[in-house]
Amino acid sequence: MPRRLTPADLLRTAGLGVTGRPQRTGLAALGVALGIASLVALTGAAASNHAELLRAFDALGADLAVVRPGVGPDREPVPLPDAAPEAIARHDGVDLVGVFETAPPGADVRRTDLVPATETGGLTVAVARPDVLAAVGAELDSGRWFDDATRAMPVTVLGSTAASRLGVEQAGGRVWIAGQWHGVLGVLADSGLAGGVIDTAAILGDRWVRDAFGDEDGVGQIAEVYVRAEPGRVEEVREVLASAARPGAPHLVSVTGLSDLVTARETTDDALAALGLALGGIALLVGGVGIANTMVVAVLERRGEIGLRRALGARPGQIAAQFVTEAVALSALGGAAGLALGVAAAAVIAWSSGQSVVIPQAALLAGPAASIAVGALAGLHPAVRAARVPPTTALRAT
Repeated sequence: MPRRLTPADLLRTAGLGVTGRPQRTGLAALGVALGIASLVALTGAAASNHAELLRAFDALGADLAVVRPGVGPDREPVPLPDAAPEAIARHDGVDLVGVFETAPPGADVRRTDLVPATETGGLTVAVARPDVLAAVGAELDSGRWFDDATRAMPVTVLGSTAASRLGVEQAGGRVWIAGQWHGVLGVLADSGLAGGVIDTAAILGDRWVRDAFGDEDGVGQIAEVYVRAEPGRVEEVREVLASAARPGAPHLVSVTGLSDLVTARETTDDALAALGLALGGIALLVGGVGIANTMVVAVLERRGEIGLRRALGARPGQIAAQFVTEAVALSALGGAAGLALGVAAAAVIAWSSGQSVVIPQAALLAGPAASIAVGALAGLHPAVRAARVPPTTALRAT
């Protein structure tokens, strides 16, 4: 054996050690593969979800805030003043204002009056003024929106989800809302982040609802005011919305923005990503222990080989380098498999949710790096143990 062990020699001998027992190699690499797969898959899923959220956020607009009634000392909602929308619209920096009013109590929407009242499919009834469409930034898929005439008629505009669940593909026809038939005036396209309000709603005109139900149980009161600020001024506008809506008691007004939703969603994504990293770390630790165990067994089984190499002139450092290289190769094999598995899993998760696949470059680099580091650490103790085996003792073990 040459006195100098070249990198090519190390790789060749490590390859022989790894491929010599394929079943044991596969089991040892499995733990590392699962750890890397968990790290890449969950990090990729969180990144894909975050990218989709930002896409929807940008599509709807980052300059939107929502004003709602606050809660009084008795923990009951305090209605907004009727003049609140006009007062908000006059404020500097406000571009558009749209108002949703309180829906009739117990109002439901069904395909026909023959469908049981309890089977609403999770749909709601909303009451809107004509200015809502522009303020929210929603678009029509078919039909038209309310105008001064149709806002006083028994017609409805359906959100995209509501239309789908009711089996309505386009404007025309009719649906059963609040105990009577309403013509379908229009159908909205998917509205992104505003979908919590209108995607699952059958929207009625404000004048029609007030004429049909009067002022019973808060009908006609302001439920939400959507405020679209001029570009780049949403934070400035948000700071004064409460006082503009209720000058004498701004603490009785709730003001939120879509950025709050993004922040909350990001917090959830970060928590899930942290959990994924923790699970991946545990799996990597288990994989490292498995590799260390495999290498310890390999040292015991190959004492004769170690003794022969030492007798032919191999130094202890060369023996140690050989076993560390084998451990790194074994771990790198698991890391490569885990990387491929993690990317595939992240893609499946994203595609099943209708999202684009986004995998951070850091995760793609960290996966292989982590597997190599785990292999080096796992192989260190067995390598030192192999290097310390006396040649005569090792040869007697043959």
